[in-house]
Amino acid sequence: MSTVSRYNHFQRWQDGYHIAYNAFSGAVALMTDENYGVYENLVAKLRGPGAAELTEPEAELLKQLEFGGFVRKDGFSEFYDLRFQHHLNRYDRTGLGLVIAPTMACNMACVYCYEEKTKRKMSPEVRTALVGFVEKQAKHLQNLSVDWYGGEPLLALDVIEELTKAFMEMAERYQYTYRASMVSNGYLLTPETVDRLVDWRVTFVQVTLDGPARIHDVKRPLKSKRGSFYKIIENIKYASTKMTVGIRVNVDKSFTPDTITELLAELTAAGLRERVGVHFGMVEAASKVCANISESCYDSTDFSHIEVDYHRLLLEQGFSIDKLPSPLSSFCMASMINSHLIDPEGYLYRCWNHAGLTEKACGQITEEMNYQHPNFRSLFDFSPFDNARCTECDLLPICMGACPSRRLERGLSDVEVCETWKHNLQPMLEIIARSRQQEMQRRSQQDQSQIANKE
Repeated sequence: MSTVSRYNHFQRWQDGYHIAYNAFSGAVALMTDENYGVYENLVAKLRGPGAAELTEPEAELLKQLEFGGFVRKDGFSEFYDLRFQHHLNRYDRTGLGLVIAPTMACNMACVYCYEEKTKRKMSPEVRTALVGFVEKQAKHLQNLSVDWYGGEPLLALDVIEELTKAFMEMAERYQYTYRASMVSNGYLLTPETVDRLVDWRVTFVQVTLDGPARIHDVKRPLKSKRGSFYKIIENIKYASTKMTVGIRVNVDKSFTPDTITELLAELTAAGLRERVGVHFGMVEAASKVCANISESCYDSTDFSHIEVDYHRLLLEQGFSIDKLPSPLSSFCMASMINSHLIDPEGYLYRCWNHAGLTEKACGQITEEMNYQHPNFRSLFDFSPFDNARCTECDLLPICMGACPSRRLERGLSDVEVCETWKHNLQPMLEIIARSRQQEMQRRSQQDQSQIANKE
C-alpha cells in the first residue's frame, strides 16, 4: 500500500477545479472537482484499516499521484529523505560556491544600503590567494559557481576578467563545470560589457529598479546626483537579448500599488515585459549600518500580503510569475560547508548581508579555513531538523528553516523568521496557476499567428 504525503496542499480554484501542490516534490497540478472527489475516497482507503480494493478511477489516479509525489509507496520516509538530502548538500565538496565582491565601491548612494563603502579593489595578493584556494579543490570539483557582488562589481571589471580567466582555465584543465551570475545596479551594464560578461560565462544578472523613474532616481541616486533609470533600462534592453535578466524591486512602506503599476508600465513601454523577470524584495534593517530605515520596513507577515497584491499586478499587466515554491536542500550558503563570500580584503563571510563587516568575518582567504571560528559556527550550526516548529511544518521542504542570520542575529520569533510562503501560499498558488494559464494562451495565440502567416 501507499501513504499520503504530509506535504500535500489542496485548494479550490475557479469553478470546477482544485489546485494540487506538494511541497516535497514541488509538483503543481489542476484537478477537476470530480477527480478531487476520487482523491478523497482514495485517501480514506489508504488511511483506513486493511488493504481496501481500489476502483479503476482510484487506481489510475493513484499512479498519477505517486508520479507527482502526492502519495508515497510504503517504506519511503519523506522526513528522513529530506534530512538526508539536507546533510548531503550541507557537506558536499564536489561543488564550490563563491560569492565574490571584487570591490565594495559603488557609483550609487542608496539610502538603505547596508554595505560599508570603500574605493579599494581586490588586491593582487588576495586574487592570487583566491585562485589558489580554488585550485586546491579543483581536482575534486564537479562544478564551480561564482556570483559577482559588491558594491558595484562592474567597477572592478579588470578583477572579474583576471579571476574568470583563471577559473575557466582550471575548469578546462580539471574538467569541472563553471558558471557565473552577477548582482549589479545596471548602470555600467553597457552592451560592450555585456558581451564581455557573456564570454566569461555570466548567464544571469540581477538588476535593481526601485520603482518607476521618478522614484528610482530618488531612492537610488548616482553619487553625482544624476538620474540613472533610463540608462539602466537601455542597458537591460540589450542585456536581456544575451542573458537572463531579473529585476529586483526593493519594497518598503513607501510603495503603493500605483507605484508598481507605473513601473510595470515603463517596463512594458520599453519592450521588456516578456524579456525580464520581476521580483519583489523586502527591505530589511539587516545591520547597524541601515538601522535608520527600520521604521519604513515591513515584517515578513505584512510583506507577504503586499507580495500577493504586487504579484497580482504583475499578472494583470501580462508579466510572467517567476516566483515558485520550489523544494530546497538548504536555505542558503550559510548552511553549506563549501560556500563562501569573499570581500576585496580577502575576508570570508557566511552571509551576503555581512559583506564588508569585518567583525562578522570567519577568516581570511590567505589562511587555512577555520571551521571552529565562532562566526562560521554561529550560522552553520543551525539546522531546521533541531527545531520542533520546523520539523512539524508542512512547508519545511520549501523553507528549510529560513534565513539563519535573521533567526540567530536579530532576535526574531519563529513566526517572524518564516518565509512568506507560510503566510501567502494559497493566494500565491492561485496567481501561479493563472500565470501558467495565461502563458499557455499566449503560446496558443503565437502558434495560431505563425500558422496564419504561413498560409
